[in-house]
Amino acid sequence: MNNKTTRSMAMIVVALTLWGCGKSDDAAYNATNGAQTSDALINPQHAGASDYAAQCLSCHGAQGIGQEALQAPALTSLDSVYIARQLRHFRDGVRGAHPEDTHGSIMAASSAGLSDASIADLASYIDALPNVLPAATIKGDIAQGKDYHLNLCSACHGSNALGNVALEAPALAGLNDWYVLSQYEKFRGGLRGAHPEDRWGVQMVRLAPAITDTDILESIAAYLATLPPEA
Repeated sequence: MNNKTTRSMAMIVVALTLWGCGKSDDAAYNATNGAQTSDALINPQHAGASDYAAQCLSCHGAQGIGQEALQAPALTSLDSVYIARQLRHFRDGVRGAHPEDTHGSIMAASSAGLSDASIADLASYIDALPNVLPAATIKGDIAQGKDYHLNLCSACHGSNALGNVALEAPALAGLNDWYVLSQYEKFRGGLRGAHPEDRWGVQMVRLAPAITDTDILESIAAYLATLPPEA
């Protein structure tokens, strides 16, 4: 091998090394709000820490604030009961089984090996993460969004969108606006809530046809993005 070839190979190795470092940095970059985050677990001694690191961290981040590029939502505003139910639904084929629900199928695969005890620990771990308000990404008529939320959504999710544990309705404040929009469209399109065992999803499927105008949906999502999650 001549000197020129040797130098070229060395440059390739350096370039690949730097590219790898760049990917690592990108993985630590919060695509949701543009903040640089650490890959270090916040509560490493928690019973659910190892499962979170193995199953959740690469998409949802160490702080649980998600990545829009991966369609992985922020988790910090969701209560443990709701999180545990959704993980069981993904694991048991109640959610994420529709062939067109690409991101749901990823969650289903990730949840497949979780025991009930692991799910309980994971839900507790996520519930203990500090709440974060994701950055807004959707523009809409905030006043219109507020009006629609109060008239259509607040009966279950609360006027402050912090959810209702008694009704098992999750918080909407603290969710990513793009995620709120995508999940509503999944309910309306039959990608979510069609399974007979998802009685809460079935309710959303029945209600989803009430809004078909994309501008209105975006206004609701934009309004919800202004509401702080529970402290």
